[in-house]
Amino acid sequence: MSILRRIFLHNILAGILFSLILCFCIGQYISGTLNLQQQNHIQTIKSLSTSTDSNQPKELIKTLKSQFAYQHLKIVSNDGTVLHQYAPQDPIDTFSQQWMLWFNQAPTEVDFTAENGQYNIHFTLAFIKEFKQTDRFIFLSVTLIFVLLLFTSFITLLNIKKSIAKTANQFKAQLNNDNALPVAQFNSESIPKECLPLVEPLNQIHQKSRQEIEQWKSSAESLQVEAKIDELTGLANRNCFLDFLKQELTDVSADKFGILAIIRATELQSINQSRGYHEGDEYINAIAQALTRVSNSYKGACLYRINGADFAMVAPHITLKEADNLAKSLTGRLTELQKIFETNSIAYSGIVGYESNDDLSELLALADTGINLAQTKTANACHIQNDKSVLNNVSSKYGSQNWRDIIEDVLVNQRVILFAQPIQPTNKSTKVYSEILARFSNKDGQVMPTHSFIAMAERMDKIIAIDRLIIECTINLIKQKNLVNQSFAINLTAKSAHDEQFVIWLERRLLRETGVAAKLVFELTEFGLQQNAAASKRFVSMLHRSGARITVERFGIGFTSFKFFRELKPDFIKLDGSYSRNIDEDKNNQYFVRILIDLAHRIGVSVLAESVETEIEKHTLEKIFIDGTQGYFIGKPTEL
Repeated sequence: MSILRRIFLHNILAGILFSLILCFCIGQYISGTLNLQQQNHIQTIKSLSTSTDSNQPKELIKTLKSQFAYQHLKIVSNDGTVLHQYAPQDPIDTFSQQWMLWFNQAPTEVDFTAENGQYNIHFTLAFIKEFKQTDRFIFLSVTLIFVLLLFTSFITLLNIKKSIAKTANQFKAQLNNDNALPVAQFNSESIPKECLPLVEPLNQIHQKSRQEIEQWKSSAESLQVEAKIDELTGLANRNCFLDFLKQELTDVSADKFGILAIIRATELQSINQSRGYHEGDEYINAIAQALTRVSNSYKGACLYRINGADFAMVAPHITLKEADNLAKSLTGRLTELQKIFETNSIAYSGIVGYESNDDLSELLALADTGINLAQTKTANACHIQNDKSVLNNVSSKYGSQNWRDIIEDVLVNQRVILFAQPIQPTNKSTKVYSEILARFSNKDGQVMPTHSFIAMAERMDKIIAIDRLIIECTINLIKQKNLVNQSFAINLTAKSAHDEQFVIWLERRLLRETGVAAKLVFELTEFGLQQNAAASKRFVSMLHRSGARITVERFGIGFTSFKFFRELKPDFIKLDGSYSRNIDEDKNNQYFVRILIDLAHRIGVSVLAESVETEIEKHTLEKIFIDGTQGYFIGKPTEL
């Protein structure tokens, strides 16, 4: 409720109270006055009774009624006979008379005995004129009271607004004057007394607000810093990299030049899938530390992590001729890490020089081309892209063309190295297998990054030929080493499984090698099988006719409907590695995996778990009846 309404309501109530008190006081005064007039009226009656015949009361009555107004008149003889009785028929029509009746203030009836003692007179004067005058007085008084109170309300409101406005202006002035201070204190000397109680709480609010503002500033600064820092490595992130390089390229006030190196951690996806994300984080941190040591050797060099697998190093005032030393340092540091992580490579780098006014997107494209070329060389190689004109002509495809030559060389000369990683059964009745992991080498015998090789093979439409090569090499190796007592799984791409010509070739190949076919398991991802349900069912049926088996790997990511799953009739499902990681600590994950295992067992499908990296993860999975476990804790890949 507004101040005006509150004041108005309070004054209305006060006016009503004052009016009631006024009416009561007036009633008391009028009552006493009227009673006194009635007593005086007795003397008038006595004088009239002496001037008339005392034995003829009728003459007295006639005289009284003609000269005076009575509200009530009654004359009674000594024997009780009523000689005359008068009461007007008109009701009481004045407020003051009614008020006096309510509060027992009305004039009382007067009893008078004639001097001869022959009759008694009972009367009450009407006082019509007096009551009407009293009504007018009460109305005027009450009206005046309410007018005064209403006027007072507005005056009070104006004074309050004036005081508040004056106080607000004073506060504003002090805030402006004290804005530079940590905490401003309001001066109470120039503030109206009515608003003095506001000073202390406002000072407290002001102080608290200042503290909160300081906290917000500090928090905002921290968030701004965090927004530019990679959480895992602590390096500056992509935003900082782009800001710095744009400034270098657009600063025309100085002749800026230097080199840009993009380093790609090509084994991240493989390590995440085979060893777990924790190992992948350690791998990224180790690369960051190695690159930091290299960048510290160059004055003004900055290192950034620009995405999950890519790092960027900007070294100002370094020429491309000096970049050879940087490339050797990078390769040397990365090769040291390769021994620690026991991988085929760690990372590959593309280096390009920059000058003021160079286009940022072109520089990044050149560095990316350099990485593609580096991956076709020795492990952890760096390629210095010193010809910027390649982006303007056909030679911009040089990186892709180099990869095409490498892939053709692998296919023609069967440059495939096969590794096997075992799956350990959890009980004697479960029959599992070892997974074949293919690695590819160039003509110099250097093993290339597998994921990059497969990605380029898919881009150049060579992946089906690569799958055929792996299958041929696996079958030949099993026959050469007489490994018919073991079962092996070969990873296939969905593109091969859904290709009609490939399926016909594979069926004929398996039927020619029935002894080996019974020992082969083909692994396809859940997502790949979902891409073409009809073709997937035909492929699985062909494998079963040929005596081979199938595993749905990376299961649980796409949540295939169990209707499709039941119709597909796989022999194994391999849960995605995310379900194995820290399963001992996650009760909800344990419950979910147990449900998947129960459903799979009901339709005769064995369930395997990958990325098992600790003993407690293995024991937890065994408790919920997993059929087999795979991971670096169970066994590392070994060359066949």
